[in-house]
Amino acid sequence: MRVVIALLLGLAVVVVVRLVMIQVIEHERHENNADRTWTIQTKGPRGAILDRNGFPLATSIDAWEIHVDTRLWARSQFQPTDASQRLAELLRAPESVVLSLAAQTFADGGHDALIAYGLSNALGAQIHAEALHGVQVRKTSSRRYIEGSMAAPVIGLVGRDEQGLAGLEYQLDGVLAGQAGLLVQEVDGLGQPIPFGPRAELPYQQGASVVLTIDRNLQWLAEATLARAVQEWNAQGGHIIMMDPRNGDILALASLPTYDPMTIDLDQPESLALLRSRAASDIYEPGSTMKVVTMAAAIDAGIVAPDTTFIDTGAVVIGDRTIKSFDLSYHGEQTMTQVLQRSLNTGSVWVAQQLGARAFYEYLDKFGFGHSTHSGLPGEIGGVIIDSTDIRWSPTQLATDSFGQGIAVTPLQMVQAYATIARGGVPVRPRLVTSVITDDGVERFEPRIGPRAISRQTAATITWMMQAVVDGVLGHPAQVDGWPVAGKSGTSDVVESGSYLVGESLASFAGFAPADDPRVVVLVRIDRPQGEIYGGIVAAPIFSELMAQVLPYLGVPPTAYIADTNAWNTVPKPNPSLETEQPDRDEQSALAAEVDDEDQSASPVTYIQDEDEQEEE
Repeated sequence: MRVVIALLLGLAVVVVVRLVMIQVIEHERHENNADRTWTIQTKGPRGAILDRNGFPLATSIDAWEIHVDTRLWARSQFQPTDASQRLAELLRAPESVVLSLAAQTFADGGHDALIAYGLSNALGAQIHAEALHGVQVRKTSSRRYIEGSMAAPVIGLVGRDEQGLAGLEYQLDGVLAGQAGLLVQEVDGLGQPIPFGPRAELPYQQGASVVLTIDRNLQWLAEATLARAVQEWNAQGGHIIMMDPRNGDILALASLPTYDPMTIDLDQPESLALLRSRAASDIYEPGSTMKVVTMAAAIDAGIVAPDTTFIDTGAVVIGDRTIKSFDLSYHGEQTMTQVLQRSLNTGSVWVAQQLGARAFYEYLDKFGFGHSTHSGLPGEIGGVIIDSTDIRWSPTQLATDSFGQGIAVTPLQMVQAYATIARGGVPVRPRLVTSVITDDGVERFEPRIGPRAISRQTAATITWMMQAVVDGVLGHPAQVDGWPVAGKSGTSDVVESGSYLVGESLASFAGFAPADDPRVVVLVRIDRPQGEIYGGIVAAPIFSELMAQVLPYLGVPPTAYIADTNAWNTVPKPNPSLETEQPDRDEQSALAAEVDDEDQSASPVTYIQDEDEQEEE
């Protein structure tokens, strides 16, 4: 009997001690495990990104995330358990990786470790049903890029947390992501919600959808064409940009090299360089495509006209520098139109000198050089211009700037400048987003027009000259049967580590069509082509190939127009006294009208804007 009593007393002592341990000493730990309150941030689906016709380019689908309460797994010192083993089996991942992710989060002071994301509904439901110790399954969404790498430099991508990392995904993250909500609930010791337990929720706001100006079909055409050209010329990359000059809509923007947002490995350092929107953030010397802007400025200032002449001796000496044209030739007496046709550096220098440094740089400013185009792409810069107010400036700077060397622009700036000419002298901001769609309706964004850069007549005159560059030259590779074309090629030096590379170039062509009613401006640039360096040989045929497909797609049918060099009278007039005569604006108008009367096919451009158009924002 005494033995039994002793045993009962001993057992009672053990029970009392254990109760004291549980209810007093370990009370807080057990209370937390038995009745835990969790606050979870909830996010709705990210808004879609659509092309101009409503085709989805990026969208989100329902998915699941797997989280682990690291405090619960810490008891086992993050050693293998039934829960970690089963979770690893379901995720088809090494158990050591799962444990490592949880342990690292705990070591960093975190209690909520993200183990996996983007899981399918079926797998998420299966893991949820097994109620593994410390494992939580949360509903979320996963980003999908329908066309893979199409327009990646524009669209960008999101990270594993569904936040934008590049492109418009980054720039418009606040619009696309919506607003997060909060969920407060009680969970049991396994980290699972307690049925019928207290619960409070602040609903999330779903992200808005964004409609782009990009046309999926034209984007595909631009990317396919650029890829073939880069391969054909064994080049290092390039750009093709298409813009509607009437409203600034970017119809296509292709850049190489590019990436696939679904497969890119951001842990690789070389991948990060691909995320830049290089058409807006990378600068280059535009070369002879800048001669059009130089000539337009001088015409607008009343300094020259298409038939104004200068004497080309083959070289211009400024200080200790001798400037020659690309082919080292000389041509004697040349009109301004011939300066563009033959792409004479010497002629562009002469024009800039007649115009003067102050006026020249003022016109560059009017065309938008030195300023961001505000396209909406992240990282956009304004280029580099060393004007006459800069202590580093010299007369040599003016000379080289006139033909696109020593000045740095972005591809988007060059497209904007040519669009300014195409639409009658008034700049329009490149536009990538037309509207944002929310539950409350549609917010539309109208084109943004800038102050007039050049007069309407100047735009018509320089367009006529640009058409003479293409259609006025026998067999020019940028010609397109059925449509008049205005444009100019460019061959830029490649700068690397502060030095020009020998035998390397950026070969480009910029222009628009139809010249008499412009519907699309196109810039083609091929970076460091091998075997040939000139834009007129490398890029101009690509421009022609594109225009022959783009114009019919835009609803501009071909006509009977065929380029005829006999329609262009660009040589100097017989009377030598006209060489130094500086025509005023009325004389320029008379000249353009005279050309119009002589040949309708070579008439100056007509424009969509009325005379009382709004020219300022």
